[in-house]
Amino acid sequence: MSTKLARLPATSEEVGPERRQSARHPARAMAKLSSSHGEETEATLADVSMHGCCVKSKVAWLRTGTFITIGIAGESALPAIVRWVRDGSAGMEFLRPIPPECKEWHALLESSFGP
Repeated sequence: MSTKLARLPATSEEVGPERRQSARHPARAMAKLSSSHGEETEATLADVSMHGCCVKSKVAWLRTGTFITIGIAGESALPAIVRWVRDGSAGMEFLRPIPPECKEWHALLESSFGP
């Protein structure tokens, strides 16, 4: 027996909800990206939050679902997963929020750098 399901109307929240866990802050810093397969590149950090960041890079191996580490200013690299890639930019979600001991990352969060 098959039952047809009624289609629910879209609400404005369903069209484009803000899903981020915390606010993004504009940032400009060089970052080193390393894939789990050994590829490495430098990228420009465009924005950052406690839970992720956006970088500018056109490297071919940077694809959605790729596990990477991302580091800045010689600090320990943070593990992340690439969530989206388009037009020379990529969005990353950190596997854990930025730890308190990552002073350079927190300095980026606290800076008032504008676009």
